[in-house]
Amino acid sequence: MSVLQIVKGCPLFHDLYDAEIMTICESCSVKTLVPDDYIFKKGDEGDEIYLILSGSAIVSKGGIEIAKLRKGDLFGEMVLLKENVRHADIMSDNYTDVLVLKYNDIFGLYQTNPKIFSLLILNLSRLLATRLKGAGSYIEELKIKEFERNKKAA
Repeated sequence: MSVLQIVKGCPLFHDLYDAEIMTICESCSVKTLVPDDYIFKKGDEGDEIYLILSGSAIVSKGGIEIAKLRKGDLFGEMVLLKENVRHADIMSDNYTDVLVLKYNDIFGLYQTNPKIFSLLILNLSRLLATRLKGAGSYIEELKIKEFERNKKAA
């Protein structure tokens, strides 16, 4: 699978033409990680978002695994909004290649290509809304389980 195909499959790049995606990718770099390399740690400042091209990575907080990221997964996107401080550790768990997109390159599109910039921001909004909905559902499930446990204990 080519880099273009992987990038096209990422929700951040939906509705962009191949040429527009290639315009974005021209300013990107690829970082190769070996197993147990930290991509970033909780508390680090950063101005990059990442897309896994191959391999996988583990998201953890306090040594507890929260999620596993695989090919096509995007992470670190909160830097595009406001936060530049990382909220979790992310470490490769095997040989992993990530596409690195810098904040300044993405926001530079506002001047050079407002159409691409607008689509990226729209897609980012949709992506974050989906994640927020998923988090809300997860919290709801936890509350129901807690209620049921308390009901049984009473």
